[in-house]
Amino acid sequence: MRLFGILLILFILLAGGGYVYFATQDWKGRQQITAAGLRHLLLLQGLPLEGEDFNAEDETPFEVPMAGGESTKTVSKKLLENYFKDNTSVGVAPGVDPVPAARVSLATNTPVISQSAEVKRVIGLLKVELGKATTPAQKIALVEGWLLLQAEMMTERVRYQLLISPTVQDSDKIDVPKTPEQLATDADELIHALDLKFYRVMPKLYESPESALSPARWQALQKQTETGLQPPISTDDADRLTRLSHLLVHLDRDAAWQKRVVVIVGLRRYVQVLVAQFARFREMRDHVDLPIAADQATFQKNQDYLINEARQNVDRARATAAAKAKLVDQKTAADDAVSRRQTQLDDLKAQLQKVRTAVDSLLVQQGVVEQDLFKAQRLVALTLEDVYRLEALLIEVERERYGLSPTRP
Repeated sequence: MRLFGILLILFILLAGGGYVYFATQDWKGRQQITAAGLRHLLLLQGLPLEGEDFNAEDETPFEVPMAGGESTKTVSKKLLENYFKDNTSVGVAPGVDPVPAARVSLATNTPVISQSAEVKRVIGLLKVELGKATTPAQKIALVEGWLLLQAEMMTERVRYQLLISPTVQDSDKIDVPKTPEQLATDADELIHALDLKFYRVMPKLYESPESALSPARWQALQKQTETGLQPPISTDDADRLTRLSHLLVHLDRDAAWQKRVVVIVGLRRYVQVLVAQFARFREMRDHVDLPIAADQATFQKNQDYLINEARQNVDRARATAAAKAKLVDQKTAADDAVSRRQTQLDDLKAQLQKVRTAVDSLLVQQGVVEQDLFKAQRLVALTLEDVYRLEALLIEVERERYGLSPTRP
């Protein structure tokens, strides 16, 4: 009987050890299943909106609704570290442009306990980065990447674009560079607009003006709103979650940051935010397309008129060119005829000059001959006079000789 009791005790101890072993394995399995389920739900639903900092005892309050109406109570830091490590990256995906050197990368594997904690972390990074900017132009370049995609209406986007633009139109509608004072004012206005985006989802963070990206501007706003309207804030948790997701998603287009945003806000809300913003962008595009269509119609009308006028001018130019070519040919032919006539004229002038020279020579010779002839005629006349005198003397002599009466003188 004693031996049987010893054997029974040994059997009970072995059975108890097996029970403890299987109970431990079952507990570990349940923990692993719960952890896997929690990570799956976090990836779908995102982190809680609010939460405390990580507990030193690794039992941080973390309430997430689970299946069957149950909820988690706490979470270990290791679970969140693995969750962020497995679902985020800090590298650059292939084919994706890296974050510009002018802006800080928001992506990291560091876990946070809630979405509000992530907003607080991000605004701290932005504030440090703005503190490094030394000129208003640098601040505008930084805020442009964080704020421009946040616009939910066309008027809001146009307002941001006017503040971002380095030029401004003067009274003659001509773009002129902004003055340093205008750039400083626009940079401050953009930073304040980003502050309003963060304030709407996390007003507690702005209880102290020093927490704002632009403390001086925020302090002035607080003084103005003490007796007036307060800046808008989210009315409930659902609206706050949606706007917080919208803020984080459109804060940066970096692929690694987008992965972290999915981990923070969950795939479901991430997709909802993208679809909603897509609808807004499509509406903005429609607002742009309407005046573009009208401008295009006006442009097309003016273009058709100018094309017709250009064609008419081309036809006139071709006709003018043809007439000009014809006249040029005629002028060329006339110039050739004139050249030939000029050559003939030169030849005739040369011949005339030769004839004139010959005539002058002949005239000189004729003058000499005429002088000689005149002398000969004079000599003949004198000779004839002598002959006539001698003939008269002869007649008188003959009359006297033959007894004839003398002739009357």
